[in-house]
Amino acid sequence: MKDYVLRLKNISVSDTSEVGAKNAFLGEIFTQPVLHEIRVPDGFAVTASAYQRFIEYNKLDGVHDKLLTSLDRENLSDVAKTGQKARALILGARMPGDIDDTITAAYHELCAGSAVEVAVRSSAISSNQINSDIKDVHDSFLNVKGERELVETVKKCFASLYSEKAIIENTSNLNKSIAVCVQKMVRSDGSCSGVAYTSDPESGFADVIHISGVWGLGGKKLNEGVIPDEFIIYKPTISEGLKSIIQKKLGSKNRMMIYQEDSDIHVVNTPDDIRDQFVLIEEELLSIANWGITLENYYGSPVSMEWAKDGESEDLYLLQAKPENFKKFKKSL
Repeated sequence: MKDYVLRLKNISVSDTSEVGAKNAFLGEIFTQPVLHEIRVPDGFAVTASAYQRFIEYNKLDGVHDKLLTSLDRENLSDVAKTGQKARALILGARMPGDIDDTITAAYHELCAGSAVEVAVRSSAISSNQINSDIKDVHDSFLNVKGERELVETVKKCFASLYSEKAIIENTSNLNKSIAVCVQKMVRSDGSCSGVAYTSDPESGFADVIHISGVWGLGGKKLNEGVIPDEFIIYKPTISEGLKSIIQKKLGSKNRMMIYQEDSDIHVVNTPDDIRDQFVLIEEELLSIANWGITLENYYGSPVSMEWAKDGESEDLYLLQAKPENFKKFKKSL
């Protein structure tokens, strides 16, 4: 019998067909000693086998295929209606008891005795087992707490296989499965978060690392008018212990995303006392840069990353990492 849940510490890229690229890249950090210096939140993956079992249990085999057969992807109204119907079928279905029990047990193990908040992110399964170019068109959820809320949120991730963006992107209907990543929350609402690239994201120049960040949570809800801090680090001098941060640009960061008492995400004005401060100090910038270099050397490819700093522990974490290609990656799959 295939596993419905796999701990991240037991996953590698050889498991991509079961857990999706997002989970696989995170698991590789746990399982490969050369990557152990990188700090990643603990968690587990709900596998593609769990999704398939869910579909079979609810007798939804082929139902979504029929919905998509006559779809006109250039007609946005048609895409919206079809997507809504497809998602409703999943959201209205019941999670099989064996999967429910397995997710609940994994959550309790992760909590170690007390309920904790988790991030729940979809991890796409591509027809090409390792596809670093796959677009992130499925849903993610933050600050999920408690076993019942978690199981329902996993269903929401399942349903996002048929988000409007996913339907438009998946023109061949080949991607018919999805996995889910569940990780302990990094409370960056009390600190900062951002992204990093091990080559310049615009020019592709390979000798620099580009890091950007904002106060609070990162994500699509933060309006586009928020300008992040930006940092450029020169890679060749890092290992020599020389001054490597060659540019620091202070962003406006006038808005930030936080949790409020209702545990929902809210966009608020950034307090005046931190708006004009850089989100990271030099030591933290170099930590992220070194993580990027380690991953780039391992995969033989430029890497994009998402990072966050916990406002309670003040620890930095890597949330996601994606190599741009695998041409030089020699690992046997």
